[in-house]
Amino acid sequence: MSRHWIACVSRLGLIASVVLASVGLGGCSTFDSKPAGRPVSFREEPDIRVRVRKSVLQTRVEGPSHMVVRPTTVVRAEAVTGPLTFRGTVNGMVMTDGTGRQREFAPGTDVEVLPRQMTDAERRSSDGYKPGDALVVDGDTHPGFALIHSRSSDGGVLDVIGVMPIETYVPGVISHELIATWPRQAFECQAVAARSYALHERDRSRRLGEYFDVESNTSDQMFGGLSTLPVAVEATRATRGEVMTEGPSGPASKVLLRTYYSSTCGGEQASAKDVFPTAGPNAFNLAKPLQAQKRAHFCQSAGRYRWSVKRDDVELSRRIRGWGTNAGHPVKTMGQLTACKVLDRNVTGRPIRYQLTDDRKQVFKIQAEELRNACNFAVPGAAEITRETRVYSGDLEMSFASGEIIINGKGFGHGVGMCQYCAKGMAEKGWDWPSMMKLFYPGAGTMKAY
Repeated sequence: MSRHWIACVSRLGLIASVVLASVGLGGCSTFDSKPAGRPVSFREEPDIRVRVRKSVLQTRVEGPSHMVVRPTTVVRAEAVTGPLTFRGTVNGMVMTDGTGRQREFAPGTDVEVLPRQMTDAERRSSDGYKPGDALVVDGDTHPGFALIHSRSSDGGVLDVIGVMPIETYVPGVISHELIATWPRQAFECQAVAARSYALHERDRSRRLGEYFDVESNTSDQMFGGLSTLPVAVEATRATRGEVMTEGPSGPASKVLLRTYYSSTCGGEQASAKDVFPTAGPNAFNLAKPLQAQKRAHFCQSAGRYRWSVKRDDVELSRRIRGWGTNAGHPVKTMGQLTACKVLDRNVTGRPIRYQLTDDRKQVFKIQAEELRNACNFAVPGAAEITRETRVYSGDLEMSFASGEIIINGKGFGHGVGMCQYCAKGMAEKGWDWPSMMKLFYPGAGTMKAY
């Protein structure tokens, strides 16, 4: 993120002043290598930058009849008539407004789009953003304002970044992560997890100088745009500013915990160190609250608490080889899969690592989450994975018979941290969100960040 962009957003009052202390934070859901960080505190509600569109050739932005655009290479803003269409080119991008007028922007120029024209008084103040402001990007309503980012060097594609206050972002996450009829306490638990995760990623991204903080999909966490779902809005308001930390006291009490969560643990939780990278800047995955410990579970009502799928052995072997080729894993040379056995389990009984054997007696070792991804990997000529054929977790057993492989499994997702269906079950028993978090992240602390 450029210094100019920081200055522009700050003038709108959307970036909180961040007080940085001295030691370690960091995170990774997509196996990148963002730097380790430091404890973070906020004097006021921070913003979050969400990539809501990625690698598109064109995007349409609608809002009030009059909007404001501002190239990040200049200070001057311009009132325009909507709707606006942005088209990427190898020479930058072209904007067409509602009157048909076109404006070209050179490579390296990003464009801010604000949902309305500010009054003179608002321009003189530091608070140009109003919580009710929203834009419609390709049919989806997003709060805050948009940044159109040109990637000329990638063939002229565009990314669209939604910039909004974190407390406006959280309802848009939890309303898509949970079912609307679930108890409010489950939504409160999810709100704290989603907020902690997002702020953890925000810190890493900004120290690296990236132009967005989180993706709007499962690469980070689902975000569906502006949400007015009452239970999501109320749960966010009830937990405003609450985040999880790596410990309840000392330096760890001010270090944000990367609060991983998934749908269904199946009664056997996973450790972050067994699922995600831990070296260098990813050492946060060694945090004690993210490691599996035996605990009670409450997700028996989940549709994927236990599951079974049938796969053709030739097709499954092709997918595993394809994944191996893509990941640079030795299974890229595997023949036809003939056996799969568990090599290691954690303290809860969940498999950590498997041994695969092929028809040439070759033996391969593969991590549990890698095996799940490999089983679902798309390869040319293979049918699309469906609800009936998907391998839902790395906690599984395979049996082989007559060219068919039957896979029986437990749970849905990576199994680290919060189990959403356990949260539902605990809420139905009257648990509150702090009690749930103590179970999901043992030894972690809570902090009101702003």
